[in-house]
Amino acid sequence: MANTTSAKDFLQVIQNRRTIYELSKKPILADDALVQYIRELVKEAPSSFNVQSSRVVVLLGDQHNKYWNEIVPRAVSASVSDEALETMRPKLQNFAKAYGTILFFEDEKLIKAQQEQFPMFASGFPTWSLHASGMAQIYTWSGLEAVGYGANLQHYGNLTGEMLKKEYSLPESFQIQSEMVFGYPEGLAQEKEYNPDHERVIAYGHSA
Repeated sequence: MANTTSAKDFLQVIQNRRTIYELSKKPILADDALVQYIRELVKEAPSSFNVQSSRVVVLLGDQHNKYWNEIVPRAVSASVSDEALETMRPKLQNFAKAYGTILFFEDEKLIKAQQEQFPMFASGFPTWSLHASGMAQIYTWSGLEAVGYGANLQHYGNLTGEMLKKEYSLPESFQIQSEMVFGYPEGLAQEKEYNPDHERVIAYGHSA
């Protein structure tokens, strides 16, 4: 394993990046600095043919609260009973206690343009778009952890996607992938079990 300081620091960051649900609104970065930091993290995330299809909406303050206290419950209520919604409400209210939410989208217009430009690879571009979104998400999550935030990843977008387009005048081609809830960590991550390394990474051959 590399023994440079930067390699050790990077490994520590990704080891520390864990799901944390107990989050508060205690500030860490000023909002302007926070948004710029997220922009830089997303900017560096790779994508197929450098299409840069990931799009991010950052909800802070009253907009973050509105998402979890109004938009999500309204969307959920169209799919479940009132009793089921009331059972879910404490969980949604707990998300609202966090500092903010990052909405991750992929722009399907760019994916379709790639398919037209490179028909030989057309079937692969939707999958590669998901790869790009995943990398943008993990860059952002790890970057937030590195400066002291905790976070968790949610997936209510299949219910709220169309509402969000109307609420924030987003292009129709924006397809939501996930919501990252983040804030000051007030609790610890649960213990994580790992499968044996040799089952997940297999190596053949050795350099001379």
